Amino acid sequence: MENNSLLYGVRDISDSILSDCDMLCTYISYNDNVQMFMVNDWFSNINSKSMREFTQLVRALPLIYKYIDSIYVYSEYNKSVYIGERKSPIKELKDISWMEEYNNLEDVSGSTIPRLKNGNYPKLITIIKPIIIDKVKRGAVVLNINSEKLHNIITTEKYQNQSDIFLINNTGNIIMSSKEDLFGAASKDTPYLKNILKSDSTGSVIKNIDGMNSVVSVIPSTKFGFTYVSRTSMLLYQNKLDQLKLQIVILSILLVILSLVFAFFTAIRSYKPVAEIIAVLEEPERFSTHGDSRNARLNELRYIISTILKQIQTNEKMKDELDSKLKMLEQSQFAMLQSQINPHFLYNTLETINWMAFDLSKSENKVSKAVNSLARLFRNNVYMGDYIISIEQEIENTINYLDILALRYGDVFESKWEIDEKVKQYSIIKICLQPIIENAVYHGIKPKGKGGLLKIQVISSEQEIVLTVSDNGVGMDSVLVSEINQKLNDRSSLSEDHIGIYNVNQRIKIVFGKEYGVSIESRKNIGTSVKIRIPLVKIQ
Repeated sequence: MENNSLLYGVRDISDSILSDCDMLCTYISYNDNVQMFMVNDWFSNINSKSMREFTQLVRALPLIYKYIDSIYVYSEYNKSVYIGERKSPIKELKDISWMEEYNNLEDVSGSTIPRLKNGNYPKLITIIKPIIIDKVKRGAVVLNINSEKLHNIITTEKYQNQSDIFLINNTGNIIMSSKEDLFGAASKDTPYLKNILKSDSTGSVIKNIDGMNSVVSVIPSTKFGFTYVSRTSMLLYQNKLDQLKLQIVILSILLVILSLVFAFFTAIRSYKPVAEIIAVLEEPERFSTHGDSRNARLNELRYIISTILKQIQTNEKMKDELDSKLKMLEQSQFAMLQSQINPHFLYNTLETINWMAFDLSKSENKVSKAVNSLARLFRNNVYMGDYIISIEQEIENTINYLDILALRYGDVFESKWEIDEKVKQYSIIKICLQPIIENAVYHGIKPKGKGGLLKIQVISSEQEIVLTVSDNGVGMDSVLVSEINQKLNDRSSLSEDHIGIYNVNQRIKIVFGKEYGVSIESRKNIGTSVKIRIPLVKIQ
């Protein structure tokens, strides 16, 4: 993190300097005298005030900015370079190593390259800014930055003689380097840098370079297509790390010693009270309450013992009450077993009446069929003890109920089933569809008079089963539907109207969870649809 932070500081200073130099090149390229130099033999008036000001500017910049070595203004038309206050034909100029880059330059934003002045010294970072007139490249402003001076300016004391700093341009060439022999080289051809830049990731990592662990940071420029690289030996951080480790070890030892001392004195201080409390728990009959609560609070131990004794006495009372309630429960279970005699007797009586009716006509008739359906319905809903049944059983019970309704309202409605066969094996609470159908017939279809259609649909999705009871009855207005749905969403809500729907809804929420239950959709004079949502749970 420290290495990365230092490189960010180098990046910010260097970007700022290079950005200023780039803007300076742009400013010079738009100078009126420079523009004239691009298309005429010479400046319009070499002795003019504007010419003198321009000459002073070009001469003063290297004096003001110590890192600027020189500034050239090149004109293709004149085949000459203006340097300082004199004009030199390009063929007489020794420092022309930038010309090859200029001739190949097509980007109007310019180029930044590393080179040696006169092929020897100093090492320069050259910014070439082309001058475009009427969409034609007429020449360029060439600003030369002394790479070594720039390196000394932007590197802090923490970096000097401790880290290697590299600035790589967008073509992969090293334009600034702490290692003099690597200046101007291609980074991909330099084994030292190739090892550092072998991954495209940025940030700071620890790498083994030339047999030595080093902290390597790589971050991009914010204004140019450049890359900043720093490499610092881990030996520089080793002393800090060793000191930190020593401090951690000493602190850990002190904490352990303090913990042991604290635990020792705490154990001694706590042993006696704990021993007395254990004695109370093992033999509470040997102790009695220690005075009133005010005196007990004066002594923490006495207060704790007193509270424990009170809790023991309370538990004894609760045990006696529990025994009494268990006896009452046994009595109620016995009474319930006795009460099963009457339903059993009624079921047997219905079976007898069924056979008597069958015997009178020597075949099945409406009376025997109705009695038989009622007997099966009674047996399944009352006599059988299971609370959770399969959907197949619930459908069978509902069909028995519909058979009984058909005897009385056969000319008023007809029923239609749509059942997904694979859902029959899943579980549902008993007497779920019957109350919904009862409401549909009595409150929806019966007031209509005739032509009623009752549709029962059972379908499933990946997570739940939806049972829908729809009718084409008189329906309800939206206000009443909204009120009923609101009450259905409230588990504590009770209502005298539509009690069957509320009963089914609350039982579903209790068994399967509050996210399931009953909902209603209805339109006046169109009909009503009641949906029951339950999870996919197989009966055990």
